[in-house]
Amino acid sequence: MNGIKDFLVWFRNGLAFSYAWLVLCTVVWALASGKEGISASFLIKLFILCIWGVFVFRISFISRRVQKKGFLFSLTLFYLLFIPAEIALLYFMKVFTTKGSIWQWGAFGAIVVLTYVSSVVIDVCIMRKKAVLYTQKLQAYVAGNGEGR
Repeated sequence: MNGIKDFLVWFRNGLAFSYAWLVLCTVVWALASGKEGISASFLIKLFILCIWGVFVFRISFISRRVQKKGFLFSLTLFYLLFIPAEIALLYFMKVFTTKGSIWQWGAFGAIVVLTYVSSVVIDVCIMRKKAVLYTQKLQAYVAGNGEGR
């Protein structure tokens, strides 16, 4: 029962954060582009996008089974589950209105690849070194305190 409660609390918090952030960005975009308002149907579609994003994030990064397979597996799973749905929902929301040019899709692909590569570099260069340091400090602590007691 605690697992379901934890999932729902985490889901609520993630949904509230992501939806509030995207609504704020949408309002700024609407004001900057001279739009008169934002439709309720657009906000509902944005909410659906946030629900899917939080659900996929929860599965990809918080699920214990997926975490055991490592960060790169989690990141790849997130990208594979979220990006196609994001593109479909952005067309459904009429943010994307045409099929786009090769340059637009190339820019989108480059952004996706750049963020993926950046995440891999951060994981390999920074996080793994910190994990080694953390492990060394933990082992020193355990050795100095008689098995951690």
